[in-house]
This record gives sequence, C-alpha cells and structure tokens, in this order.
Amino acid sequence: MTRRVWSPRPLAFTGADPPALLEREVDAIVQALRREGPLSTRALRERVEGRLWGPGRFGAALRRALAAGRVRRAGRRIWSAVG
Repeated sequence: MTRRVWSPRPLAFTGADPPALLEREVDAIVQALRREGPLSTRALRERVEGRLWGPGRFGAALRRALAAGRVRRAGRRIWSAVG
C-alpha cells in the first residue's frame, strides 16, 4: 500500500529584506523607547511586537538602530533612545 503525504508549497524567500522594511522596524524601536523611556530587551520586543517580525529581525533592527546612533545602552540589556 502506497502512502501519500501532503505538504504546502514552500514560500519564496529572496534572502534579503527590503531596506524600507528594516528602517520601519528601526523607527518602531526608537519610537517605543522615546514614548516609554528605557526598556529591557524583552520589554522592548513586546512593545513593538518584534516576535511577529520573523526570526532574527528584531535583533537586526536593534543592531541597526545602535549602529546608526539612534539607540544606546542604558545598562545591561537596557536600551534608551538617543536625543
């Protein structure tokens, strides 16, 4: 007896995200920190709903914000907006 297995088609993935999308995520992080003040990484991820962005996207956006000088460390795993 032959057994068939069904699986959905895989989604297309280009491997690179549009730069505008990353900038929107960086903006969301900066705005949350300006609105609420310094936040832990966990609290910040919750405020911007970063877990819904996809694997690794929140961390990439936070690193970009840090590199651009829009966010700074305010303590161990605590972040605040610059300016």
